[in-house]
Amino acid sequence: NNWVVSGKRTVDGKALLANDPHLRPTQPPIWYLVNLASPNVKVAGVSTAGIPGVIVGHNENIAWGLTNVGPDVQDLYLETFDASGKYKTPTGWQTPVVRKEEIKVRKNPLSPETETEVLEVTTTRHGIVVLEEAGKRYALKWTAFDPKNNLLYAFSRLATAKNWNDFKGALKTYAGAMQNFVYADVQGNIGWIAAGKVPIRKTGDGSLPYDGAGDDGEWTGFIPFDELPQLYNPPENFIVTANQRTVGKSYKYHDLIARAHTVSRAKRLQDLLGANQKVSVNDMRDFQFDTFSVINSRFAREVVNLKAASEENLKLLAGWDGRMNADSKAALIADSMRTAFRNKIMTANLGAERAKTAFFPYDAGFFDRLIMEKPKEWLPKEFASYADLLKASELEAKETIAKQIGADEAKWTWGGRTKSNFPHPLAVAPLIGGQFVIEALPQNGSGGAGASPNVGASVSMRLIAAPGNWDLTRHGITTGQSGDPKSPHWKDQLENWSSGNTPVFPFSKAAVERAAKETMVLMPK
Repeated sequence: NNWVVSGKRTVDGKALLANDPHLRPTQPPIWYLVNLASPNVKVAGVSTAGIPGVIVGHNENIAWGLTNVGPDVQDLYLETFDASGKYKTPTGWQTPVVRKEEIKVRKNPLSPETETEVLEVTTTRHGIVVLEEAGKRYALKWTAFDPKNNLLYAFSRLATAKNWNDFKGALKTYAGAMQNFVYADVQGNIGWIAAGKVPIRKTGDGSLPYDGAGDDGEWTGFIPFDELPQLYNPPENFIVTANQRTVGKSYKYHDLIARAHTVSRAKRLQDLLGANQKVSVNDMRDFQFDTFSVINSRFAREVVNLKAASEENLKLLAGWDGRMNADSKAALIADSMRTAFRNKIMTANLGAERAKTAFFPYDAGFFDRLIMEKPKEWLPKEFASYADLLKASELEAKETIAKQIGADEAKWTWGGRTKSNFPHPLAVAPLIGGQFVIEALPQNGSGGAGASPNVGASVSMRLIAAPGNWDLTRHGITTGQSGDPKSPHWKDQLENWSSGNTPVFPFSKAAVERAAKETMVLMPK
């Protein structure tokens, strides 16, 4: 999630920015906090290993955050090869580039001895052949493979940007995965740009493989920067992005919204912001940790309206506040019933095997619409009504929960089943792995179809930037700055992350010196 609030809608008249990117949890975390100062730049935020700069954060004038947009920037091409290894193109047969990659693999975890695996990589004019199946070979074309991309330059320019025009100028050079970049500055202004390279196709939308021997699937260019979606100081005085669709059907570059998520998280955040005319830093903190699930709450309400569960669960769901809190039994029942409801409809229409892996854009929104509208054509034939389907879903949900966490219903809570885990790659190593294990925590919030603004373990970091009051900025990561389990900073941020109490991240020299616990000076010889 990310959002920005104009100074016209805050307690102190200054803009605010919030960002909490959702990524797979790991230990050590993907992010680490940095405060970089030199005679020419002063910037703070988070970076990741190997990146010499700040990815999300602020300088002395502006703050920025980002979330995924999800356009289709990959295409597959079914290439036609002859017996000699050449492949067909519109201008005749061409020779692919073939290289061998040698990868050394340990024979076992306790021995330094290795053996070499040799991989042969074939590249056509479209890209690397990534799949060979049933005698067919598919090449992948992806914007990320373009050697002209310069991902880091945009962030170095953001570090010194002073205003909206500088911000836009920096993002014109951005060629990484498309992101919703939100903006707030010390003057109280806010903005948003969906920045990145999105291909324009000669024909089609790239949802199915093209014939590599023709040119129907060729890219004719990229969406021009000035035609990418953007806002600056909108009349609502706030902007929210949460991976939802950000443009309407009339937007001419439809591929931009190929993989947008359901609108429920964005809707919840818009409701919270819309109801508050004077937003504070503490409000932003509470919104980030909000566990209310729009989807599961609506589902529970319909179950109650139809009296489609046991008396015990009807009473439980009727009194539920819709929050996916770790100690909530109702949250577990609602989410499990909704999952069973979806599975029964998918199985009836696709068959049991295909239903296990089937997924499509707006999946959660589609099933939310089914429970609200109850169309007869989607009701499985074995049920006379949606109430009967829901009663069967309750039985399946209870069986599933019992298998997952046991038959003792006193232990049936959302956090009893759903945990926040931070796996370390060495945790499974014999003899030494135990020191890298971080005990799983009962999770507040939910991801997936029943997502709340706080999606739990996937919240990779939290930022609340306060332009003009930079020393009030809050920024924290999941566990800790150190990758050494013996360090006091191995997981010293975990409690704050788990409670949503994101710590202040001082910015000014004076504030940093006041907060400093240790100072290290490195001098060249």
